[in-house]
Amino acid sequence: MNNSIVERRPVSFALGTLGFIIALTVVSQVVLEALFPRLTGDGVALVINWIYVALSIALVAWLGWWSKIRLTARVNRGALVYLLPLSALVLLPVAFGLSLPKVSLVEGATLPGWAVLLTIVFGVALGAGVAEELLYRGVLLRALEPRGRLLAAVLTGALFGLTHFSRVILGASVEEWVLGVVLQLPLAIGLAAVAFRLDSLWPLIVWHVAADITLTMVASVSATYVLAFLGLSVIIGIMGLWLLWQDRRAARRADREPIPGGT
Repeated sequence: MNNSIVERRPVSFALGTLGFIIALTVVSQVVLEALFPRLTGDGVALVINWIYVALSIALVAWLGWWSKIRLTARVNRGALVYLLPLSALVLLPVAFGLSLPKVSLVEGATLPGWAVLLTIVFGVALGAGVAEELLYRGVLLRALEPRGRLLAAVLTGALFGLTHFSRVILGASVEEWVLGVVLQLPLAIGLAAVAFRLDSLWPLIVWHVAADITLTMVASVSATYVLAFLGLSVIIGIMGLWLLWQDRRAARRADREPIPGGT
């Protein structure tokens, strides 16, 4: 679709997603609890997760941005090296030990271990990986790119953290949310910068799914674990800012170069 609101007013649209996601979470929770009173908080969160997936795919389809958000492009293999710091976040929970959490989707019924694993992989991680990458490193990042890559990276990074306020609505504490914003902001800036270099969204989708699997199964969230996560996130954020600075220098050089055949 040409000249959509996403292209005409990308900043307003990006900011509007914050209110939309929070409102959608509230409405979905109320409706689900009314229709299915035996659903637990985990059950409600799982259904809402896949509502986000459906809406993210619908948004891309409505815009016709399959190519624009790099779902059809080949991976820039030379940029895969920037995934190495990201892979450390996948392995971090492994270093602190993994265990399957107790999950109950319906009151009075705790899932067996194999069902918990399937729920984490296909219900939680796959859904979040697809929905969040399509929205943040896909539609929003590419819509904001004409305003400058740095603005696009910072704004989508901030929204990535702020929209997770939906977890507070679903039962998380405000303190957990604030900590999540602090941990996720530099990470999200790095993810945006890497997305620009990779030329394809698929590597980040795969990474996101893998990271959510291990992060969900970390045995204990200690102060040491949080500090290690923060350290890696800051390193990734610094890498992202460096890449964005390199992109800006390259763009300025291209602007100064004379056009072949011009005067």
